[in-house]
Amino acid sequence: MEPEGVIAVLRGDDPSRVEVAARACVDGGVRFIEVTFTVPDAVALIERLSGLEPACIGAGTVTTIEQAESALAAGARFLVSPACLPELAARAKGAGVPCLLGAMTPTEVLAAWNAGATQVKVFPAGRLGGARYLRDLAGPYPRIRLSPSGGIAIDDLPQYRLPNVASVALGSELAPAGAAPEEVRERARRAVAAMRG
Repeated sequence: MEPEGVIAVLRGDDPSRVEVAARACVDGGVRFIEVTFTVPDAVALIERLSGLEPACIGAGTVTTIEQAESALAAGARFLVSPACLPELAARAKGAGVPCLLGAMTPTEVLAAWNAGATQVKVFPAGRLGGARYLRDLAGPYPRIRLSPSGGIAIDDLPQYRLPNVASVALGSELAPAGAAPEEVRERARRAVAAMRG
């Protein structure tokens, strides 16, 4: 997920609108699309998007192995959980796909990394202190790869270009509810440009 460093986290009650947003994000240069299990018929949507080039479609808000199995069967190429689930990391490793496990505190960050996370999803990063908090985590954990998520604005992304930040996940900031595809595409362009510097 490097060096672009942007993951689009897509939620919503209407799978067709989420699909439009996903395609607009990819048109705007965001390759990594996370379809969360909070979207109705998420597995079917992952399957529809799995052939979208040059995108890499993943499953988010994965909280059970059953969800992971169904997402992988549908073509998901990475898994994201808001929690630290060692069994999920093990399943992802067996499937040869990256896995992001969720954490908030320093203890949880280390537990997620030790459980086998490819990156540790720090949530809600914006409310925890943003980039300053991630810089603080680099002190004891210089080699742990972080993926902050939650409460991050596109204009703040340059602050997140840190050695220990592998990616930044953006949700409603990238694809606000009801936004036209053109707006989502432009937000995606801005986000990618901000992360690339």
